[in-house]
Amino acid sequence: MPNTIASPEYNTEYGKRSGMTVQRDRIKEGDRVLVIDDLVATGGTLSSAIQLVQATGGKVVECACVVELKMFIDPPADSGLPSRKKLFTDLNIADVPVWGLVSEDVLTNEAELPKEYVDDGEEH
Repeated sequence: MPNTIASPEYNTEYGKRSGMTVQRDRIKEGDRVLVIDDLVATGGTLSSAIQLVQATGGKVVECACVVELKMFIDPPADSGLPSRKKLFTDLNIADVPVWGLVSEDVLTNEAELPKEYVDDGEEH
């Protein structure tokens, strides 16, 4: 895209991605930025967004996500899983807080309906 700044390539749980871009004049020197993502796993997308904001002169004050997969925050070294803590430390962005709106625990709970429940097709 013309007149943009790009972040470096980054890795996700799905593989390598090309950098993100933003128009040069969208984030000004000293702007405080909240980065929002739908789902945070390895932190690749978040780290790319943070680096992009920093390249424009802005400061990411925190990152928010709808769901955060906590197994990637700081897994045991022998697990073979990528570590978001290590990635953020290596990129010198470990001071940026990340919080999730929905606990991943909710995603593993199976909904239980009463035995007498009948779906009448209406919203309630």
